[in-house]
Amino acid sequence: MLTSEEAKWAGARSFIGRVVRVNRASRFPLGCVERQSLRNSVQTRRRSMKRYVMLMLALALGSSAALAQTGTFPDRPLRIVVPFAAGGNVDIVTRIVAGGLSDTLGQSVVVENKAGANGVIGAEAVARSAADGYTLFIATAETMALNPFLMKTVPYDPLKDFAAIGLMDDFPFTLTVNPQLPVKTVADFVAYARANDGKLNFSSWGTGSIGQIAFEQFKQATGIRMEHIPFKGAAPAIMAVATGEVQAFMATLSVARPQAASGRVKILAITTAERDPTAPDIPTLREMGVDVVIRGWHILVAPAATPAAVLNRLNSALVATVNRADISQKLVGVGVRPMTSSIEEARAMIQSENARWREVARKAGLKAE
Repeated sequence: MLTSEEAKWAGARSFIGRVVRVNRASRFPLGCVERQSLRNSVQTRRRSMKRYVMLMLALALGSSAALAQTGTFPDRPLRIVVPFAAGGNVDIVTRIVAGGLSDTLGQSVVVENKAGANGVIGAEAVARSAADGYTLFIATAETMALNPFLMKTVPYDPLKDFAAIGLMDDFPFTLTVNPQLPVKTVADFVAYARANDGKLNFSSWGTGSIGQIAFEQFKQATGIRMEHIPFKGAAPAIMAVATGEVQAFMATLSVARPQAASGRVKILAITTAERDPTAPDIPTLREMGVDVVIRGWHILVAPAATPAAVLNRLNSALVATVNRADISQKLVGVGVRPMTSSIEEARAMIQSENARWREVARKAGLKAE
């Protein structure tokens, strides 16, 4: 019977013996069978390691998606880029929604204005941003449909470089005219424009703006001819109507209503399919015999490669935010209609609106500049 000390020395001698045998074996060349066996063993180990690495990558990616789905996104502040100047309709609407999103997501949502080139500067900045859900963009008809058609060089593709999140709102236009014109109805205005063929002007807040293209659609539907006079913003555009510098303007309801209340301009019709509940006294173009429905919209989008789990989280937060009573009231108060959608509906809307407004611009003879 070995003592504990003797047992330890015996174990050590056994281990040293095994090492010596291995070292001796390594000094002699292997035979063919042994070499082939060694190669097979190495290759098997490499394949196993490759499968292990691939499995770990798959688990890591799956874990990231699961984390996003379970609510760890977002874990830092978000940024929404508005492609127009501060103080305008797009900016005001975005700030209302951003405030609500901050509450819903539990993170600050900062609004950043990147104005210029009819929205191109802001759109390009977001299209080139990291696709992680932390930089978002307010898409409009100008950025998603008109710019790529009316500009020779646009550094982004509206249908390929962005992923839809959801609709935020839509808003109507109004056919607004100078109050000194001898017209009371849309039919009167059309007759007056035909009698003064090519002599009347209409304003908008810029070449290539949805305001310009909306009036072009009205012209196409009625067969009248009027010249476009662009201004740098909706405020100077409607003041030009009030002073008589131009005769008409397809103004948003939020811009036209205060001026109409003071008697500076006259609203002849609204462009919705049915009368707007906030302005029930204004007839629709359809009621007036012109089968045209025109609406502007704001859709929240992200860079194209943003993970689906993140897009779904943002869509759920956006729907919950816009449907909040206080947020809806604020949106109505600035002249837009709160609207929500699924990701798929928002994507389809961008595609259909892109095709629609490009066709209107083409029929109007507008070309890339």
